[in-house]
Amino acid sequence: MIFENLSITRIITHEVFERDNERNIVPPVYGTSLVTLNPQGIEAFCSRIMDAMGRASRALEMTIIQADAASTCSLADQLVDLDDALFVTSSSAAANKLTSAQGRRGLPGGILVVFTGSAGHPSKRIVGFIKAETHSGFTRQQNANGSISLQFLTNLLLTPQTKLYKIGIFVESDPGEAELQDRWRAFIYDDQISVSNKLSAAQYFYEGFLGCAFPETSARWTREFHDHTKDFIKQIDLPEEQKIDLHNALVTYLKVDQSPTVQTSVFAQSYFDDPALRDAYEQFMAQKDFPATAIHKDLSDVTTALRYRKVSFSEDIKLIVPADKFESMIRMEAIEGEADGHGEVPTWTRITVKDRIRKQE
Repeated sequence: MIFENLSITRIITHEVFERDNERNIVPPVYGTSLVTLNPQGIEAFCSRIMDAMGRASRALEMTIIQADAASTCSLADQLVDLDDALFVTSSSAAANKLTSAQGRRGLPGGILVVFTGSAGHPSKRIVGFIKAETHSGFTRQQNANGSISLQFLTNLLLTPQTKLYKIGIFVESDPGEAELQDRWRAFIYDDQISVSNKLSAAQYFYEGFLGCAFPETSARWTREFHDHTKDFIKQIDLPEEQKIDLHNALVTYLKVDQSPTVQTSVFAQSYFDDPALRDAYEQFMAQKDFPATAIHKDLSDVTTALRYRKVSFSEDIKLIVPADKFESMIRMEAIEGEADGHGEVPTWTRITVKDRIRKQE
């Protein structure tokens, strides 16, 4: 995975604020020195990032659409090479840009964490931006007499249980490229992204601030995921009943699951019980040059394919069922048929429709 082997070299924080009642910008408060964390703190910080960016349903690669001198991508390209003193002062531009991107009231303020480091095998330089909202909570405290009390804390952020943060990370994929879009790749995490609000919930963050957009190839990748997965299911050596279940699972994953992304490893872990089959599926998809990272789900090219499930038999006999009704209304099982004149026993299919006949044509 891209964010394995994560190492953080520098961190600084700035504070941004919600706009006032007249929608005027409230200036940020800039950090003036690098954040110092002990080894346990660095480990926890890396853990938050890896947990988020490895969460396939909420993290995905984006297309960089803004790469001019005023863009966040350009800023990342500068920050990665600056010394500590210039990194501290120059990173304040990120706070200004995020403040401007939050163009309406109702978008909360928070802490902007800017960091540099490296990740992956082989290691690649990264520049990251986290917008974290603060919250309150309690900590356990043991008193001198042995009793245990709770201490109320405010301004907590990046705790494991909260989802109140968004992450954008630029990964330097090819330092030799002249164009920023070719030199860097962009990834985002936002727990609020879903199929229903993917274009609005965090648009100010991923587009207005980071200068990114959902890839235009999402529809094609989603179609290829669907087609390649169907081909894999067809070719594997499993009983037809299990293949039916896997075809149903594919429809469920694409059409019913509310995740805004598709990813081969997630589908494999969710629907293939056999580890060897999971590995075979991921290798099959890799051989088809399908990305291992999460892909934004766009069903526009597979709407027709997902509308009906079709099962074909010999003699031009076909069973056509609405895809979202197949699992609940149809049961299919292989049975032994009647022996032919040579004593061979064919395999027949028993189909149960959980309804009476409504109409014949």
